[in-house]
Amino acid sequence: LADPLPAAIHLYVENIRDEVGDDPAGFREEVRTTLLHEIGHYLGLDEDDLDARGIG
Repeated sequence: LADPLPAAIHLYVENIRDEVGDDPAGFREEVRTTLLHEIGHYLGLDEDDLDARGIG
């Protein structure tokens, strides 16, 4: 890894809201899953690795 942490992870809130609607619990879960997914990519995991971990 070039840097110890990514400079930033951008979450597109409107896209997440479009996906889950007005469900606050669904929104929180989708944010969590998306964040873990992006951290996984930063750590070098590919889509198959992420799918195996339930965050694909």
